[in-house]
Amino acid sequence: MDIFSKMMFGDNAKQNPEKEEVEEEVSRTNEEETIDYMYIMNQIGSIMNSLDQIKPALKELAPMVSAIKKKIK
Repeated sequence: MDIFSKMMFGDNAKQNPEKEEVEEEVSRTNEEETIDYMYIMNQIGSIMNSLDQIKPALKELAPMVSAIKKKIK
């Protein structure tokens, strides 16, 4: 029994879920645990390319942001 069920329903809660529910949970966790590393690496590459494209704009905004900080203080 997990901590949440114990806290919400006490120790007398149903401790043996039906067999089908257990099998569904196992299959869901197996699907969730499968990691597609190539997809992740492609996403990281896309993020890095986007950052490289945004970098010049950020350099132009930095002096404006520091000026605003000085006026606020």
